[in-house]
Parts: sequence; C-alpha cells; structure tokens
Amino acid sequence: MIQDLSYMRTHMNYHKYIILGAGPAGLQMGYFMEQSGHDYLIIEANGFAGSFFSHFPRHDTLISFNKRFNWYSEPDFNLRYDANSLLTHDDSHLFTKYATELYAHKDHMVRYLQDFAKKFMLKIQYNTPVKSISRETDGERNFVLTDSKGNEYRCAQLLLATGAVKPHIPDVEGIELAEGYEDYDTCPDRYNNKRIVIMGRGNSAFEIANSLAGHAAIIFILIGSRVIQHAWSTHFAGHLRAINNTILDMFQLKALHAVSSTIVTKLSRLPDGTIRVDYKDELPHWRVPGTATGWFVVDHVIRSTGFMYVNPELFAPDARPDVDAAQKYPVLNPMWESSVPDMYFIGTTMAARDRKAGSPFIAGYRYNVRTLFHMLEERYHDVPMPSDKFELKTKADLERFGEHLINRMSTTSALYHMFGVLCDVLVLEDGRIEMFYELPADYVLTQPKFAGKRMMISTMEFGYHNYQQPVDTITISRRSDQELPGCVPFLHPVLRYYNECGEFVKGRNTRSSSVLRWDPPASIFEGDVTNMKPRNMLLNFINEVVQVTTDVFSEEHFYDDVELGGSFTPWTADDPRIQNHGQQKCLLGVDDPQVSAIQLSCTPTHSEVAAKRPSLVDWWKKSQKGVC
Repeated sequence: MIQDLSYMRTHMNYHKYIILGAGPAGLQMGYFMEQSGHDYLIIEANGFAGSFFSHFPRHDTLISFNKRFNWYSEPDFNLRYDANSLLTHDDSHLFTKYATELYAHKDHMVRYLQDFAKKFMLKIQYNTPVKSISRETDGERNFVLTDSKGNEYRCAQLLLATGAVKPHIPDVEGIELAEGYEDYDTCPDRYNNKRIVIMGRGNSAFEIANSLAGHAAIIFILIGSRVIQHAWSTHFAGHLRAINNTILDMFQLKALHAVSSTIVTKLSRLPDGTIRVDYKDELPHWRVPGTATGWFVVDHVIRSTGFMYVNPELFAPDARPDVDAAQKYPVLNPMWESSVPDMYFIGTTMAARDRKAGSPFIAGYRYNVRTLFHMLEERYHDVPMPSDKFELKTKADLERFGEHLINRMSTTSALYHMFGVLCDVLVLEDGRIEMFYELPADYVLTQPKFAGKRMMISTMEFGYHNYQQPVDTITISRRSDQELPGCVPFLHPVLRYYNECGEFVKGRNTRSSSVLRWDPPASIFEGDVTNMKPRNMLLNFINEVVQVTTDVFSEEHFYDDVELGGSFTPWTADDPRIQNHGQQKCLLGVDDPQVSAIQLSCTPTHSEVAAKRPSLVDWWKKSQKGVC
C-alpha cells in the first residue's frame, strides 16, 4: 500500500486496478471495488455504459431470460430466472423492473446499465479509447495504457472487460464481398425476393435468417463441416436457442429455406452484381466417400461466423497474452488470469475457461466476477475468502448442517448457472466444517490453498453424459431410476469427497426435481422431496466420512410411502410398455460408480503457471495421481 501511495504521488493517473470496458462485467467488478473502497478506474471507449447493447443484437431482442414470476420469494432463487441483472448486496437494482417481456429489447439493457453506473456512483472515464497496453520496463512493472490522445494511465492489476473485440473473418477468397453481421443493412425490404447465403451456425446466423425468412425468396444457411448444437441438448446457452431456430421449422416443412453443411471456398462478383459462391461438400457418408465441388449464384452473402476476444495489436510484446489455437480466446488459468501476470479477463471472455455453463452471459459471468473479486482481495489485500464454519461433532450438528446445505442447493443461483464449473467447498477438520462458496472447481483442485485438506466439493450438474450418445434430451421426460442415482439426467446436486492427498474417493448424487429445489417448500410440487430424502441422502454421505453418528437417515422414496399418497406398482416382465417406452438407456449399472472425479480443464502447460508457479504444477500432479 505504501508503494502504491508513493507511486500515485508521482503518477496522478495511477490506480491499483484499471478495468477496461464499462459493459456489464466492467460495471459488476466496479461495483464490488466501489463497495469495498479499493482504488480503481473504469475506462470506457464510448460515451456511456453498456454501449455494446446499443448495437447488438442486431435485431434488438435479447436471448437471455427475463422471467419475473417464479412462485418462490428468495432473491437468490429468483436470480436463476433473471439472467440480466447484475449482483448487488441488497438486490436493489434488478433488470426485472425495467422490462416485462420474457425476451427483452436491448434498449432496456442499455438503460439498466447506465442507471446502474449512476446509482452506485462508479468511477468511469468515458470517451477514452485505449490504443496500446504495455508494461513499465523497470520498477513496479505496472501496466501502461495509452489512449487516443496520448494520455497514459497506470495500474498494478489490469482487468480487461472488453468482450468481443472484432469479428472472426474466415480465410475465404473474396470474403470482402460478404456483408458482416456486425454492420450489414438490417432493413428487411432490401431482401424482398432475394437469394441469400448466410455463413455461420450460431445464434447470430439464425437471428439473421429469422428476420429475413418472410422477405427472402431463398435462404441457405451454410454451417460448414460441424453440426449445429442445440442449447436444449447441450444446456449451453451459447448454442442455438429455440427463439432463433424458426428457419429449421421452415427447412423441415419444405418452405424453400435450407440448412447445409456446405463449405464456402470462394466468392466472386458477377457482371450483373450478383455473387457466385464456390463451395465444397465433404461426404464421408457416401458409399464411396469423397469431396464434391460446385457453385451457385445468390444476391447477398452475409457473414456471421463469430467474434474474437483478443486483439493482439493492442498489446506491446511484453504485455501480450497468450491465445488459444484458434486465436479466439486468451489462455486463462483458474483465476481467469492471463499468461501476463496481473492481467485478468472478465465478462464473456471468461468462457475461455469453460464452454458448458453460463460464462459467456451476464447470467454466468456475474458470479465469476464476484468470485474473482474475492480472489483479488485475498491475493492483494490479505482479505480471507468468504466462508462459514459449522460444528460437526454430534448428530444434531450434522442435521443442522444438512439443513444449511439443502437450503443452499435449493436456492443458489451461482451453482445453478455455473453448473459443473463453480462449486462450494466443504473443508473437513476435526469436529468442524468450513464452507467456502462459489469457487471454480479447477481452482480448488489445483491451488496450494486447499492442499493437504480433506474436503467435499458440492456442485450442480446434469447427468446426460451417462446415457447412450447422441442423447436426445427432449425424449427424457420420465423420472430416473432411484436405484441408479448416476442416471439422474436433469440438473441436480452432487457431492464428491477428496482425501488429504487430493485423491477422489467417492461421490453421491441426489435426485433431480422439477422445480430444482430439494427443501421442504418444494414438496408442494415435488413429492420426491418429502421425508427429507434429498437432505438425508447427503447427510448419510457426509456421515460416512465424518462418522459423528451410527444412525442412518431415511432415504425412503415418496412412492413407497402410502400415507403420503405415493405408490409404486411393478409391471410384469412381459408388459409391452417395457419395450416401447421411448426413453434412452442409461449406461450405468447398479454396481458401477455413480459419480466420477471432476475432470480438470486446466493443465500445467499454461505458460504463466509453468513458469512462475511450480508449486501449483506439483499440486496438479498430485491431484491427478493421488500422490500424498
């Protein structure tokens, strides 16, 4: 701190933290910095907060849920279905007060973010485009940000909340003839009775197709060699959403518009102004596999092939972060820190760490940002991460902790949105549990902070990976077999026990729930939570490790309790319904492990980790091999 104050006297534009970008992630981090009294500055290129949403999505409708009514009253529970609000300590600034539509107009988001910045008096410098980022060559090695007027700003820690920085442009001859999603003319009448090619396979491509479907004569969406992934199958909200897939209906119902795995190889302008599209088709399914080529003519080609999240030209060589093989995302460690020490990426770029949960969206990265804030406080200010301590010496202690745990799993929005990525950590000590909240599982299993400790990791997860692949999630609508807890397909709590060597020992699932709650208030909708069965399943699992009682808590199924109105009638072996149930088969047997170890997405090949933190590499090896 003394060094910081001395530096500030010399460099008036110095701040401990600089946040680059006043979008949702920048404002979210700024909120936590402001509330905690840290020295920070948000630098924004444009004249107002949330400027991205003044232009995107191009057809105005957000695809994040704004579901205002959810029966239950807990604020955290309701954030499960409010995918647009930023986090505050008192839930006083909710997006649900700004829009009533399930899919809100983007203008509501702009107004919401501007009001957020003003209400919480965030320190933002607008109209300041940063043109270069470098590091001092000596001394503190602070970051130096230079704006378009030559002004310099310095910081010890740099948080990049810049989001999508430029479109991804395919390496195709003549690609300049294609209009880009980011700036094409959206006036639908321009495309009346025209032939259109849309290059892309994601929500942006299908958003364009939906908007033009009633105007264009023919639309070809050319998705390339990879298949479309539907959000209802992958549970990743970044994959194709139902709100954007009308064109698939029209394709299958023979309405001229079509989707094809064709790969564009060349675009060329013809004398009459139309565009010739040369293509190739890869045909591995033919009796004689091969590649076919051809061409056709259209009036418009629109490119919608995604965005890049790092602009290498912005960074001096000594401050340039490593990027992935596709040059799309920065390489990030479990703290979302880049290969450049003290440079972090926040917001949608946090998806570099996972492509399965909510990181690309406000609904997910708001929790990542909060978690990173706590990590920064611990690392740079010696502020312990938030935790709660529970006595665990008697059966009564165990039951009290069970109430806390099941209530937590029934209301948490963080583990709900960041399923399988963020976790709660139960550190087991003699007669006590210390519970840490919303940490990346990769972080927990690779950081020396948790080395040598017995712990349980609590997550929410789907179980579709245990079914025959490819799995059709829409067909799985029946309750899973209570004798096969690993065959719970829909979102549910999972507990895993790791010993002091970092070795996975065993795990336990609860069942799923139609309302995604496992506490007593859920019983009015979900009979399977009566008798405290989900809580008792977790208590029995914890007690197997801590052994504070010889009692076994009842796991009686609702269907076995006639007094509560449940019943179960077995079918005979020749009942035809057994063969015609339409349900995909779970691959687990009764004797198979129902829970497996967490698969880490980080490895010690990360240059920053390998070069600067060998202890982390050692712990990573131990966690993989069970070396104590």
